Amino acid sequence: MAVASASAPRLAGLPNVRIKTKQHKAIKFDDIISFFQQLTTLLVAGTPLLKSLQVAGEQSESEKLIVVLRHLAGKVAAGSTLNDALLEHPKIFEHQWVEMIKAGERSGRLAETINELTDYIKTRKAMKSKVVGAMIYPCIMIFVLVASLIVMLGKVVPTFAEFLLDFGQELPAITNAVIGASDFLRENIFAILGGPIVGGFFLRRYFKTPGGNRQKAILLMKMPMVSQLVVESMMERFSHNLALLLKSGTPLLEALGVLQEIFRDQGVYHPAIASVFQGVGKGLGFGTALEQTGLFTPLAVNMIRVGEETGRLTDVLEEIAAYYRARVDVTVERLTGMLEPLIVIFMGASVGVILLSVYLPMFQMAGGAG
Repeated sequence: MAVASASAPRLAGLPNVRIKTKQHKAIKFDDIISFFQQLTTLLVAGTPLLKSLQVAGEQSESEKLIVVLRHLAGKVAAGSTLNDALLEHPKIFEHQWVEMIKAGERSGRLAETINELTDYIKTRKAMKSKVVGAMIYPCIMIFVLVASLIVMLGKVVPTFAEFLLDFGQELPAITNAVIGASDFLRENIFAILGGPIVGGFFLRRYFKTPGGNRQKAILLMKMPMVSQLVVESMMERFSHNLALLLKSGTPLLEALGVLQEIFRDQGVYHPAIASVFQGVGKGLGFGTALEQTGLFTPLAVNMIRVGEETGRLTDVLEEIAAYYRARVDVTVERLTGMLEPLIVIFMGASVGVILLSVYLPMFQMAGGAG
């Protein structure tokens, strides 16, 4: 939304009111989507790329993004391509987006590519929001469970332990075990709370390395339900990205080369796509090359074969992406639906064991006194 200049003459009779754009410092995801949408509109209208970047920069509500867009405009004015300029801001523009824009620039369909990329980013954001929203309740339940156990073992059990030990009677095994767990928790509380944080920090750094990323992918592929979610999300992402590249006019072999870069941080799927790229380059059928990796579902492979034979590969890929997008939603719902009762059962069992360890010796003492 353009803001009228303060020095611009005003028409007689108009109220002295100006529209102000509320700006913020951080770069939000919606700011990037809005930038891509405005850039598409300007390019479709025939505005040159440099002028489009300058105008889009004036419309942004993010102060930091305005600075970035001015830098992009400066690089383009100096003769750089848009994708090379975007590569200098990897924390803002994902590598996958840059590769798509690069393909659009090469094919001369930059406006169409950015428009399709914007729709794809919106779709990915909606999927991510669904997954995060579905996991909020189980995470809250896990937090409540851990907090409850810490309070009961750290505060409640020691109080009852002193009361029971004063009687000098032999305590049941379950009571001794709970008291021992309580003593261990109180003596090592900082290690117990800080250990997962420190371990998670170093584990995250390890997973960012090529070897760690591959090990994480292998581990996820072996976990029930989670492996299904990973495969389905990879099928959706692979099909959607390839469809976008083919629609932008990129040949299949070149598109597979771009996908190698897009999936370079995706563990086992990066070498799989590299193998498909080599197979297709040697004249092997696309569907056959996918099947030989063993990482693509039979449904996706068979549909892609049909698309090859009928000359409707792009349309088939879009259908595959839509199918697996819906499958991801179903799998997430099933996964969270399984987690919730398991957490409730574990919470009830934990609290029950602690209460039993406290009341069992009381019942024994009451029986002995009777």
